[in-house]
Amino acid sequence: MKQQDSTILTKYGKDSGFKVPDNYFDDFNKRMASMLPDVEITPVDVKPTTWQRIRPLVYMAAMFAGVWCMMNVFTHFTSNSNMDSVRAVAEKLQDDNSNMDDFIMSGSVSDYDILNYEDSVMMSNQQDINNQ
Repeated sequence: MKQQDSTILTKYGKDSGFKVPDNYFDDFNKRMASMLPDVEITPVDVKPTTWQRIRPLVYMAAMFAGVWCMMNVFTHFTSNSNMDSVRAVAEKLQDDNSNMDDFIMSGSVSDYDILNYEDSVMMSNQQDINNQ
């Protein structure tokens, strides 16, 4: 590749063929300004519309509403309300002398809730043993 590059350079050279005239950019600003037409710039007083004035407040309110909704969703998924309902059903089953396996097979309680309930029963049994 290097040999090919060197043969191209020797054949054509490094000169691109384009040159800028001497002192071209020295007075470029003056020449450009003289070519532009003279136009008076009049300041325009623009009064913002009502929407332009309240838009930042609306956006900020929407942001806080979104954060509030996300916090409610996260707290809903992490709450113990599901565990309370499982405990209530389990107590009802114990009162009725029903079979827990039949209730589990019905699918009305998720596996996660059942495992949490079993863990809580094991912990309470362990505490009862330690208290004796």
